[in-house]
Amino acid sequence: MATEPDGPEFDDLILDGDDEGEMPWESHAREAVEAALEEASLDEIRGVVYAATGDDHRGGSAIEGFESLDELLSTLRSIGEEQWYAYVPYDEGPVFESDVDGMVEDLADKYGVLDFFDRVKPPSDTEELGTARELVLPRAGLLLQVDLTEINDELIQYLAQHPEKMHEMNPRKFEELVAALFRAKGYDVELTPPTRDGGFDMRAFHCSSIGTFLTLIECKRYGPKRPVSVDVVRGLYGVTADAGANAGLIVTTSSFTKDARSFQDKNKYRLQLADHAKLQAWLNEHKTK
Repeated sequence: MATEPDGPEFDDLILDGDDEGEMPWESHAREAVEAALEEASLDEIRGVVYAATGDDHRGGSAIEGFESLDELLSTLRSIGEEQWYAYVPYDEGPVFESDVDGMVEDLADKYGVLDFFDRVKPPSDTEELGTARELVLPRAGLLLQVDLTEINDELIQYLAQHPEKMHEMNPRKFEELVAALFRAKGYDVELTPPTRDGGFDMRAFHCSSIGTFLTLIECKRYGPKRPVSVDVVRGLYGVTADAGANAGLIVTTSSFTKDARSFQDKNKYRLQLADHAKLQAWLNEHKTK
């Protein structure tokens, strides 16, 4: 362990940390781990945590899927350690030994990751799952047949009956669901790469005798209590104009703020919004085809 330096320089570094005396390099390590966890998606259907663990070759976020707690914690520790040593001002390393291990587990607990893996872990041999009668739920046959890794008519029919399950979908699978719905409406759809951050998720082309109409679609798989803000709506409007597209559309599993609705109303010929209710209506329309 390095020797603690004397003098005001060390005191100044303490003041640059947080209110609890956290050192600056500790703050950077914690913030890097928190950033990864804030953007993490907990997919209970597959038992996978999807988290951004760095940048891809295009400068976007590199998303990884983790099927075990140990694997995720190990990656988060690496992120924390990298920041810890990157910001320490001493050649010999931090003055104090890294406490990244405990910090990572505390943050994982704070963001519900520990509970998530507890919920999705397979039962032990001694755990009782229930009687056969209890397991045979209404429409259980449909549930058993649904392949949640593939967007198909069967899955769309299931989601039409259980729209709340869209909140549990992986964000990329939600994008594929929206693409499938628009293909069924007669659009030619091009999904952008998963890590692309260009302000939209897909291009939807509609050809007619008049010409080709291009809509840029942005998907937001948000929880029911997290409405889409006006900033997101303004962002797509700007991207639509910059790309020369005919219209922009935001599709969400949630709702839109009052300001977002107001902005769209002023630009209703260039921008459309589809909330959870509209999305459910599309699912029902598809089901009847």
